[in-house]
Amino acid sequence: MKKTSIMKKTSTLKKSLAVVLSVATISMVSVSASQAATSMSEIAAASQSKISLEQALTLANKAVKGDIISVDFDQEDRAENSHYDIKMIANNNEQEVRVNANTGKVTKDETERLDKEGLAEYNTMKQAKVSLSQAIKNANKTLKGTVLEAEFDMDFGKPVYKIEIGKGNQVHKVVVDSMTGKITSSQVDNDD
Repeated sequence: MKKTSIMKKTSTLKKSLAVVLSVATISMVSVSASQAATSMSEIAAASQSKISLEQALTLANKAVKGDIISVDFDQEDRAENSHYDIKMIANNNEQEVRVNANTGKVTKDETERLDKEGLAEYNTMKQAKVSLSQAIKNANKTLKGTVLEAEFDMDFGKPVYKIEIGKGNQVHKVVVDSMTGKITSSQVDNDD
């Protein structure tokens, strides 16, 4: 009798585990499909914008004289509100600038004094032989897609530019060496 009771409990446990695994799998597929739709939607919005990322960088640099350290395309609910968020350094201050992706209108946001870590990273970027714009061009030579994001970063102690490029329905993450301009890695980004 005990054997039958143990077998029933084991069978019930197996069924419960199967249900939990099925729900988890369906949830993961849903999240992946949702993320893919978001990426495709963002890629489409960025590629249809009247202002390109490169034009947005030029407009931001006219409004604030400084060094651009990052740019990020941000799709709003409605395409006309999509914009580029650009971070720049001027006089040891980080200035956030927003450029409307359809009108080119520039607005200045927060200004923040660089802390020691930010200042050290900025000084490292100033020593780079390749600019952010050059890194974007190098990264996009082979992919020929829509640049969604670019930033200077330290990758395992090495100064690099990290660039996200949308092509088709995929977002590619490209890492460019800030000293040589060579692509050190390129892969499809499955995190978005």
